[in-house]
Amino acid sequence: GLRRSSIETIAMAQCGASMLRALSRAASTSGLKGLQRSAAASVSTQLLTKANQAAVAPGMPASGSAFQGWSLARFYSEDPFAGDKDLEPPVKMYGTSAKYASALWSAATKAKVLDQVAGELGQVIALKNSDDKFSAFLDDPTVAVEKKIEGLKKMFETGKFSDITKNFFFVMAENARLAELPTVAEQYQELVYASRGEVLVTVTSAIPLSAEQQAECKKVLTEKVLKKGEKLVLDVKVDRKILGGLIFDIGEKHIDMSIEARIRKIENLLRDAVGTA
Repeated sequence: GLRRSSIETIAMAQCGASMLRALSRAASTSGLKGLQRSAAASVSTQLLTKANQAAVAPGMPASGSAFQGWSLARFYSEDPFAGDKDLEPPVKMYGTSAKYASALWSAATKAKVLDQVAGELGQVIALKNSDDKFSAFLDDPTVAVEKKIEGLKKMFETGKFSDITKNFFFVMAENARLAELPTVAEQYQELVYASRGEVLVTVTSAIPLSAEQQAECKKVLTEKVLKKGEKLVLDVKVDRKILGGLIFDIGEKHIDMSIEARIRKIENLLRDAVGTA
């Protein structure tokens, strides 16, 4: 188990009685070591097309990559998403948003603009979070595709954006997927980290962790979760709704050691006890 002088002490400071020894047990029993190195799935253009057939605009060909075809030709003479075969992503992901993230990562990798695209996605996400009208414009399914693309083109004129990022947003707009942008951006960033041997761990606490507590979290997580040669990227968030304790998100693994989770567990136990009485 984890020693009390390390990460367990931090959790106790957060809620007074959280038992973070479970983190160590979860690491060994749930296969967290090497979680980011599970066998990667090949994202073929055929799978990507099938994932978007339901959202294809009228008259748009149903074959080929979702990032190829007539729609992009209207904006650029050369499609940066075109290629013989997508690269194999370093992390296995599932769902439609993951296919978009993987395709974007593949295109950015081949063009050697991983960080540039990540920064450009961050700019749009920041604008979306700060401007309610812009956020509603992106998410509203009733806004015509042509109007969304025109709005995106005006936004791109305000700064320097790569053709890969521009085309990516145009495809997202035409396939009515702009509402999934935050999820796609998070998954893209995870792929960027993984391709560098970095593992993103998100730690959520009810109150801000001190510098000493963050350092101790990094030390223990590096010892218990990472494989040799991997680097830890710690993302610390604050959510007062959890009341106390800590929550760890490592890839698709979610380890909830908050007071809120413990209260829910007690409520469920009481509900079951009353139901069987």
